[in-house]
Amino acid sequence: MALLTLGINHRTAPVEIRERVAFTPERMAEAFSELRAASGASEAAILSTCNRTELYLAGDDDCAPTVLRWLAGFHELDVADLENVLYVHRDSDAVRHMMR
Repeated sequence: MALLTLGINHRTAPVEIRERVAFTPERMAEAFSELRAASGASEAAILSTCNRTELYLAGDDDCAPTVLRWLAGFHELDVADLENVLYVHRDSDAVRHMMR
């Protein structure tokens, strides 16, 4: 099983990007459903606060490129807008990041 964390935070992205990538409570259920379908992950979670947005996934494959495209599309951004500010942690690094 592959574990994956993708995210942005106050250290990696300016406030303008963080605001655009934040998930509102009204769209959270829709986002979660779309994320699971797009990624093929067996498990997923979304964390969205004023300072960070993180996606946690568990599945058979490393779906980081697919999730990046989904995240950009969901928030009507170009993938290039996120590539330079997004961090990705895999497997034990993803677990370590989440527990920190």
